[in-house]
Amino acid sequence: MHGRVRGLFTLCAAGLAALALAACGGSGSSSGSGNAKALLNQTFSGSHVVNSGNLNFSVAINPAGSSKLNGPITLSFGGPFQSLGKGKLPKSNFNVSISALGHTGTLGILSTGTSGYVSMEGTSYQLPAATFQRLESSFASLASSPGGSSGSGALGKLGIDPLHWLLNPSVAGTESIGGTDTTHIRAGIDVAALLRDLSTFLGKASSLGVSGAGSIPTSISPATQSRIASEVKDPSFDVWTGNSDKTVRKLSIGLTLPVSGEVSTLLGGLNSAGITVTMQYSDLNQPQSIVAPTTVAPYSQFTTKIQQILQVIESAVGSQLPTGTGTTAGSATSSSSGTSTTVDTYSQCVEAAGQDVTKIQKCASLLGSQ
Repeated sequence: MHGRVRGLFTLCAAGLAALALAACGGSGSSSGSGNAKALLNQTFSGSHVVNSGNLNFSVAINPAGSSKLNGPITLSFGGPFQSLGKGKLPKSNFNVSISALGHTGTLGILSTGTSGYVSMEGTSYQLPAATFQRLESSFASLASSPGGSSGSGALGKLGIDPLHWLLNPSVAGTESIGGTDTTHIRAGIDVAALLRDLSTFLGKASSLGVSGAGSIPTSISPATQSRIASEVKDPSFDVWTGNSDKTVRKLSIGLTLPVSGEVSTLLGGLNSAGITVTMQYSDLNQPQSIVAPTTVAPYSQFTTKIQQILQVIESAVGSQLPTGTGTTAGSATSSSSGTSTTVDTYSQCVEAAGQDVTKIQKCASLLGSQ
């Protein structure tokens, strides 16, 4: 469990940091007019440098028909960032918030460019030097990698090019986003093409040496892509591009995923899930003040706290599932006991390691079976 969480965290951090610096933008022309296709080409091709700003990213899942899941379930991620140059991890101060099943949790992630920190419930912890160095190395590999799709910049290096999968775009109007005049473009989505890009992204994350990428799949099989593409309903894409610089200020992707069969039964009759992904920038290229916390606690205390929270989440999710699904009360008790024993052993190992980073990293293997 711990390894998978760490891998996803590292991969997301590198990918989102790249998005923050790339801003999905293109140099384009300075004219605010033109048809939708021309504006999309100007926005998602070429190169555009964004040195600083404030990024807000969110994912919302709205379940329908379930007696177990009361939505929405949301994940938000955002805060200021400041570039320190090509191939270097930027300064950033992001807050991650997750809300589900009536509970909300927040986590702070701060980078000074030379050190990393996480904060929870008012307490800050400094990341071990080895962990931060792996994150910095992953980002440097991503930022310096050649090639990519026809769109340059970080999205192209990640294998994601919206020009591959946007359909029938049209100009929906003009709006002010974060104090910037923008043109709003609306389009449909070729889901099969989008999934091909996502599969490429997973492979590139692995090949670029993004730390922890081995904890998640490196591709989406053609059969799975086909199945998902056939099930997705009402996919939509909206983007707001700056009139003066053709740089994205906001984008939103929406779709509905039908749910049936055993999954629907397990989740209390869930029949569909509406999914919305939104990203917005403000204060682009405005200086951002990001400083390290003045007081920090031992990182071992943070890892212990995270394991305790994961246990609570697992228990909460398990309590939402109906009985008779193949997990008996006895097996559930055994699993809980086993998890508790493993966490205790891990905590003792971390405490014994003290400030020795190498020993702390070795302790993670005790959680590999979770």
